[in-house]
Amino acid sequence: MGSSVSPLSQLFRDLATGMHQQMFFWGRDVIHPEGNLFEQTGFEKRPSEGLQGTSCYRRPWQDGHIELHGSHAGWLTRSGGMFFVRPLSRVVRWLDDSPPIPGEWPCERYSRRLDTELYKVACPFLDWWLEHEAEVLRLFGAVYREDCHQKYKSLPRARAWLRPETARRWVTGLRDRPEKLPRARRFDHAG
Repeated sequence: MGSSVSPLSQLFRDLATGMHQQMFFWGRDVIHPEGNLFEQTGFEKRPSEGLQGTSCYRRPWQDGHIELHGSHAGWLTRSGGMFFVRPLSRVVRWLDDSPPIPGEWPCERYSRRLDTELYKVACPFLDWWLEHEAEVLRLFGAVYREDCHQKYKSLPRARAWLRPETARRWVTGLRDRPEKLPRARRFDHAG
């Protein structure tokens, strides 16, 4: 990974756009007719700090853990990690060893820089994302995610991102070769 910040920052902006859609998909996985997919795949459901009446999910992953909540999703270790913070519409490098509290986003707890340091801590999350989507595909087939995509597109204020199969390829490209990855809007037509 070179030190070119500009292309990487554009890719992280694309990732943030995609995360809005993906978090909707994960919400569908929680209410799946065959049961909560996260609980079936090793996540612990916990009450949320901050917002009442919501839950968060945590699973050990690559010397840290995946943290999923309606307001944020990411990967965290004892030295920080990365989160997509939905109310901020940003992917950030988290500088604290405890996860965000929904509704509280103190700027001293994260870095907004879209750089190689963020890329390094984003890779374990991207690994999990791809593994989860492979499991969804195995369990429910491509039609399930396509249905999620159609439901997301029908929401009044939603900006649909890449179709599920194309999104998986784009996220793989971000993880494996970001220096060669086109912006998502061009990838959809090129990929």
